[in-house]
Amino acid sequence: MHGDVVLAVAAVLAIGVAAQYLGWRLKVPAIVFLLGAGLVAGPLTGWIEPDELFGDLLFPFVNLAVAVILFEGALGLRVSRLRSAGRTVLLLLSVGATLTFVLTAVVGHQVLQIPWSLAWLISGVLIVTGPTVIGPLVQSLGLKGRVASILEAEGTLIDPLGAIVTVLVFQAFYEESGASIPAELLWTMVVGTGLGLLGAGLLTVVLGRFLVPDDLHNVTTLTTVVLVFALADAVQPEAGLVAVTAMGIAVASQSRVEVRHVLEFNETLRILFISSLFILLGARITTDTLGSIEWRNLAFVAVLVVVVRPLAVGLCTIGSGLGWRDRVFLAAVAPRGIVAAAIASIFSLRLVDEGQPGAQVLVSATFTAIACTVLLSGLGARPLARRLGLIRDARRPLVILGTNAVANQLAEALLGRDVPVHLLSLDRKEVSSARMSGLPAVHGSVLDEAVWEWMAEQNVASFVAVTANDEANAVACQRAAPVVGRRNVFRVASVRKEHAPLSAAAHMPGRLLVGPDVTYPVLAERLENGWRFRATPLTEAFDEGAYRARLPADAVVVAAVRPDGVDFAAAAQPLALRPGSVVVSLVPDAPGEVRALEAEGGGEQGSARPDGAAGSS
Repeated sequence: MHGDVVLAVAAVLAIGVAAQYLGWRLKVPAIVFLLGAGLVAGPLTGWIEPDELFGDLLFPFVNLAVAVILFEGALGLRVSRLRSAGRTVLLLLSVGATLTFVLTAVVGHQVLQIPWSLAWLISGVLIVTGPTVIGPLVQSLGLKGRVASILEAEGTLIDPLGAIVTVLVFQAFYEESGASIPAELLWTMVVGTGLGLLGAGLLTVVLGRFLVPDDLHNVTTLTTVVLVFALADAVQPEAGLVAVTAMGIAVASQSRVEVRHVLEFNETLRILFISSLFILLGARITTDTLGSIEWRNLAFVAVLVVVVRPLAVGLCTIGSGLGWRDRVFLAAVAPRGIVAAAIASIFSLRLVDEGQPGAQVLVSATFTAIACTVLLSGLGARPLARRLGLIRDARRPLVILGTNAVANQLAEALLGRDVPVHLLSLDRKEVSSARMSGLPAVHGSVLDEAVWEWMAEQNVASFVAVTANDEANAVACQRAAPVVGRRNVFRVASVRKEHAPLSAAAHMPGRLLVGPDVTYPVLAERLENGWRFRATPLTEAFDEGAYRARLPADAVVVAAVRPDGVDFAAAAQPLALRPGSVVVSLVPDAPGEVRALEAEGGGEQGSARPDGAAGSS
């Protein structure tokens, strides 16, 4: 039995990683593949049966995983982002949630032909949207601005609300506890918010006063989250989700303690838990549930998507300042997630325990809503956002650290090929000089958290450190890795390492640009001697072989500009040069071979200005 559990856990993790990779590779939210994998592993093949394998531990694990996911989502919701989302989020959580609750119950009663008590219960479950879907969706789209803030804030904050409302509905219709629903709701919010703020304060004191070593920061944070969640739930049912959400927002909004490393750790847990939960969700669906899905279920979801959500968004965005495109996207994107599935599963069991009918209808209606909205949002959000002009297929920007001659001329060559580039430097004089030369230079420090928040908002694709200081390059690359990914972080070596250069480079943050021999002094000296960065298009006739045959012996191939991005040359990894791309190389500015190269490639494609460098080294 233990071996079966271990094998099932290993299988879930492996499937989760594969689904996440497919999502990244195909630019489709991984949740689509996770849900499909769960259905294949569960009802379609019977390979994984979560209830039998995990028994009574299944729902406690689901609850704790959801708590960690909500805390991680709230960590990215600091007060400044809530302000950016504005009153629209407050309206969606109050007016919008109330309208959704009422209309969903009416639609459920009429379309599914179920009693009002069950209709209200299903309605409470389906209030939520959920960060388990919204977060990965927004991230995969690269969506920015108020629309992204509103979606993420609504998804994170409405999950606890949905759980609370469902509990209150169940008590009102099935337990006859006689408790006042408004009083219970208020008490749940007070308990959850109070304990969440208490947990955030305790964590801030412990980390801020260095009462625990750095290597215990993450485990201390996770332990505090679990304790706060469990304590709040023990005091008042469903207050735990409110507590971890309030705790996450409070920790993110304070400025006393750096929480970036904690956020990175929780991001790892979030991906792990979301992968596991959605596979288990799909695997828990029985063949009876699949067989009970009929046209009424599909019609019920269709009305939710086409009528209920647009009405709620339309009412809540009146006077918000959002354009019609933003409002259409908000109305179209409201996927349900693992919280809805967990709530439905828990209360379906409680219906059975109470001897009440409707458990199967609750599960089938919820699963249909989850599956349909996840598929619609996962597969339709990108085409819709592109159609509405909220995202573009243009190349994502890249950031070059430095405003010296090397950085400036490299930026010029890329800008000349319509690649959006930002130069970043702490030297105000060089930044001013670069701006006067027409280069997009930004003043800022790599130690300033606002710089990295700005880069995340700009959806930066690559980061290249081009300074004469190895330490500055390494620190910058270390900070850039979580923002753009280690694969897309590069640095120029400041000096030639004679002893094991590649192995030494492997232990430093950032991939070595071109190679250990192409150092900053080498590049700067060549520019002083008249070399220039040139951009040459490749075609079927003039391919990589022809290009390299014409290339001067000492020339340095730096990057390849493709229609959808830029590939930089890295140490020990030759750059693939394909027809249709434009090669950026550092070559001598002299007649002969270079002129022949430019003629073969379709003419000179160098920097935007003939004088080359725009700043001082």
